[in-house]
Amino acid sequence: MNPDKLRCAEAALRTVPEEYLAVTPEVVAVVDNGHSFHRGMHVGWAWAETRRGWFLDFLSEHRMAGMSAERFHADGTSERLETPASMHQVTGDAAKDAETERRFFERNRAAYEWLRARGLLPPEGANLGSQNINEFLLKGGADGPTS
Repeated sequence: MNPDKLRCAEAALRTVPEEYLAVTPEVVAVVDNGHSFHRGMHVGWAWAETRRGWFLDFLSEHRMAGMSAERFHADGTSERLETPASMHQVTGDAAKDAETERRFFERNRAAYEWLRARGLLPPEGANLGSQNINEFLLKGGADGPTS
């Protein structure tokens, strides 16, 4: 087993409470792209290698805790990856609020598209029911494109 991959997997899985995990670092280290669903938690991961070495893109989402994604490098560093926002500010000015909402949904659709293309999310409609509902709402519901 690749020790760099195992180190990345261990760091990534430490970000999720143990009682919500049904996958081990060893499994994440040997499966190039995967998903695990347990107790309302979805985790998705995808590996890639650059001149710098292996890195793991890791996503976790739960209907109550929201979504987070991070890139873990074998040298112990990590960086946040963009995820859909769960809320936006309302000013009371109808025109400003309409534009803010339009940008909010546009940004969220782009974030979902990138995460799905990277393999961190399952195909649209194949996630846990609560996450499918969240995605529908955060992308603008019936008013927004369904990609």
